[in-house]
Amino acid sequence: MRHLKKALIRILKTIQLVESVCCFVGLSVSTLLVTAQVFNRYWLHFEIMWFSDLALYSYLMFMFIAATLATWQESHVAVDFFRDSLLKGNERACAIYRVCTIIASIVIASTFLPVTFQIMEKALQYPEYGALVPWFNTSWIRIILTVSYSLVVLHLLVSARRDISDLIMFYRSRSRR
Repeated sequence: MRHLKKALIRILKTIQLVESVCCFVGLSVSTLLVTAQVFNRYWLHFEIMWFSDLALYSYLMFMFIAATLATWQESHVAVDFFRDSLLKGNERACAIYRVCTIIASIVIASTFLPVTFQIMEKALQYPEYGALVPWFNTSWIRIILTVSYSLVVLHLLVSARRDISDLIMFYRSRSRR
């Protein structure tokens, strides 16, 4: 059992590393392409149209994967203002709030997951090509959407397991006192 837990932790850390690298690459490529497009358009007066398309595609990939990374790190996704102002100083209420929020997030995300799989299935069946770059298959955007959304649900499940374990430990520690 211990080896299985270590293997799962290693897999999750690898997924997080891949997400981080993809975000870095996506943001870097998007920035470089937009900079090159602006340089070409305004200084060289020579616009390369597919730079804009490629910048948009890399930006979309970056944003989809950034959502999974934000879910994993629990940043920019949760609204902590309500918890911090309403439940200030009440550890039990904060723990319950976290569990309820994560469960609600899992339920909401899981309801949309089948739709993303349908979108991905159609993208695989019927490829679509770019208008300015006719050889470039743009169906991968919908595939990345499904993969990233699935990773969001995975990260939410991992967070839920942790938060529920923390809540159980909180109640056990209170009952021993």
